[in-house]
Amino acid sequence: MTRPPPRILICYLVRNSGHHAAARAIEAQIKKLNPIAETRCLDLLETTHPTWSALVQYAYMSTIRRTPELWEALYDNFWFDWITKWIRPLVQRGNSLKLRILMDAFQPDAIVCTQAHPFSVLSAYARRQGKPIPLWGVITDFLPHRFWHVPPDEHIRYVVPAETAMQRLMILGTPADRIHVFGIPIQADVLAARKRNVTRENGRRILVMGGSRGLGARYATIRQLDRAAADFTIDVVTGSNRRLRKQLLAARHKFRHPIRIRGYVKDAMAIMRRASLLIGKPGGLTSAEAMASGTPMLIIRPLPGQERGNTEMLVRHGAAIHLDRDRDLPTVVASLLSNARLLDMMAARARALGKPDAARDVAEAVLAHLPPEEAPAE
Repeated sequence: MTRPPPRILICYLVRNSGHHAAARAIEAQIKKLNPIAETRCLDLLETTHPTWSALVQYAYMSTIRRTPELWEALYDNFWFDWITKWIRPLVQRGNSLKLRILMDAFQPDAIVCTQAHPFSVLSAYARRQGKPIPLWGVITDFLPHRFWHVPPDEHIRYVVPAETAMQRLMILGTPADRIHVFGIPIQADVLAARKRNVTRENGRRILVMGGSRGLGARYATIRQLDRAAADFTIDVVTGSNRRLRKQLLAARHKFRHPIRIRGYVKDAMAIMRRASLLIGKPGGLTSAEAMASGTPMLIIRPLPGQERGNTEMLVRHGAAIHLDRDRDLPTVVASLLSNARLLDMMAARARALGKPDAARDVAEAVLAHLPPEEAPAE
């Protein structure tokens, strides 16, 4: 008897975020490995509680932009965890009507979550229903926060970027045999699919990125970069930051260096592979793509919380330099570009950290741990 196509539910939080990109990368590899597999990739909070989703996004963005020190204080905070431990089960109880409708209609054979909230909700759902559904928590930052931890269960597994992340989960109480060190899932084979060969041999380029929302790329930063006494082209990816894009387009004739301005891009790794250096914030997916493409990073003003941990990891391994001030950019960039040996060493350290096959490894593991097919009733 032929096994029916497996059904894989993949959940993230916030469209066009790093969590979303990781979810899409895993979905693409699952379909590649098993073309008949049925997948659903969705923002669980938006699907089950659209109003709450909008409020959460607004609150997060407002906090990051206006009071980042508040987010810094609350992120991975023991006391915040303790204070909210009685409230979170109400929010993450896994018993909403829309969630039950979704699960009853799709009946997944396995679930993959690239963000902690859907992971907690669906682990609670599985416990409430008493269903042994394989559940995978795919962590997209180098240091997992304490809210990823859920009560251990033989059907719950984690995917982490590095050994340090594994150690962190073990400290929180996760058994070591339930943790897989695969890396952060990225779509690293886009160039191969398009049959494109991208190199750094056609002139030096400095890439400035600020994530999908363009929060890490500032006009003042790019103006400071333009003061560097070296020959290079400035590549700017503004993401969905329309204000920055308009500023740059209006002032492009004032720049000493050639400048290319792009909005939201789908093939960020192709641009990274052309760049000698990446200036921006160390989001999990941006960092993973930079490491896989062997692109050294200059990190300026990482966002509070998860990006602080990413910064520490990249700097510790020699793949990045952290600058506190924009005005240091011209000197540091000129120094790096004049020291090919140091830049090559940073690129090698980046490649050593990179895990371009992470999405495929996650997909293989998910498909390999599907529950056995039930025998037909006699």
